[in-house]
Amino acid sequence: MERDWNVQDGSDCDLNALPLVRTWPSLAPHAEAVERLVLMGAIENDELRDVLLRTPRGVHALPLPIGHDGDNIEGSALRMPWWSDVDAPNSLLPGIYETAQVIQMLEIERGDSVMLVAPRGNWWTEILMQLGVSRLRVVEIDDGRRAELQRRWSELRLDIVADACGCQIEWCGVEELYKGTPEDGWNKILVTGGLPRVPVGLLMRLSFDGIAVAAIGESTGTVLQTITRQAEGEFQAQWLAIWNVDMIQDEVAQSLCDLAPFVEMLDQDEPKTTSVKAAWMHANDEPTRDRLGPAALLDMIEEVWGEVEATTESEGIGVGLREVLAQDLFRMGNVLQRLGILRVAAEHHGTSFQLSPSPEAACFLGMTFSDDEEDGLAWQRLAIETNPNYGGSWNEIGEALLQRGQPEMAIKWFRGAINSVNYCERGAAWANLARAHLEMGRTTSALFAAQEAATLMPDEEELDELLEQLTDGLA
Repeated sequence: MERDWNVQDGSDCDLNALPLVRTWPSLAPHAEAVERLVLMGAIENDELRDVLLRTPRGVHALPLPIGHDGDNIEGSALRMPWWSDVDAPNSLLPGIYETAQVIQMLEIERGDSVMLVAPRGNWWTEILMQLGVSRLRVVEIDDGRRAELQRRWSELRLDIVADACGCQIEWCGVEELYKGTPEDGWNKILVTGGLPRVPVGLLMRLSFDGIAVAAIGESTGTVLQTITRQAEGEFQAQWLAIWNVDMIQDEVAQSLCDLAPFVEMLDQDEPKTTSVKAAWMHANDEPTRDRLGPAALLDMIEEVWGEVEATTESEGIGVGLREVLAQDLFRMGNVLQRLGILRVAAEHHGTSFQLSPSPEAACFLGMTFSDDEEDGLAWQRLAIETNPNYGGSWNEIGEALLQRGQPEMAIKWFRGAINSVNYCERGAAWANLARAHLEMGRTTSALFAAQEAATLMPDEEELDELLEQLTDGLA
């Protein structure tokens, strides 16, 4: 009879025997984030690559009020607010990936005339200007937001850049949408807000062989479509992916989608007064807002946002911006980890830990390293040092030791995981404990541990196979 039936608390584990952290991943600068998308094949247009490298989105976002710790947030996969009321439509700057995908669909050529409806701050306006557009009409529905866009444009001296680029910038509201349409129509039209149906009113102002890109409401959400005008009154649309954007106001959508004239809205809501800090705290509350991709990807993002949480410890009363941003980065890191983009996931986790240390961020960062890398164990050690009651890292250390052929040492760490106060996956630790005992030839203890695991994870097929193997060995 084996003597180790009882499950101890892991107090016999030597944390000091584990390595210390040597590698601290943190978010890459904007330029490096762009280059990675090029290497991944997400940016195929060389000219767009060059333009994105010199037009970081952070310049057009609201300032992040947490000091230098957040310098590289613009290179993350998070959305950034450009307007303080993030509940208002189109108040966020989409990520670099979404931006590159949409701009590429327009197939911009030098000298094109372009209409941009719902501009999302000035970032996309600057990108289109830098791509060589000769005439760019920026249609912002709200008078206050349009005035702010023009003020920031001048403040950044982009009006001077526009002159140097030979780009004529026009700012207008919906009532002036169709005034002064080019004689042959607009070469390209981009609508960044959702529309209930195909914008026929806009398309009639599109040149022959011109391209319009818009998100049209469907049962699955707003679907990004490219629409080309091929002959008088004939258009061809291609569905591309779900782009979960805010819907444009009904009265405005009617003017864009129908041939009817714009009817001015009489009862407009008063602009909501919110702070820059509040905008950053709530910019990523809705995880799939402004995300582009197939339905399965967006469903996965929703799932991750709802099921994972970093237990950061806030200083003082309440949760501050650093804790919220750390939480958003941790969740985004989990999404990237599930997609297999491990290096970028590690950078999100590392910056999350830097902003507000949590055992979850350290643990998941450690999981991005392979089993034979010392950095993986180092980050699991740091997770336990951050919160000894977090069982996930005890289990991860045990798994790494088991992979390295050290089952006796691994057993101690699995015991610590099982007895941790903060661990909701004890079934996994019991299963690992069973495998460690089995590797040492302790079939009775392995059977006991496997039975405990099966009680907690009754639908795990691998456990059924392990139990069958162990019971056959006892027969």
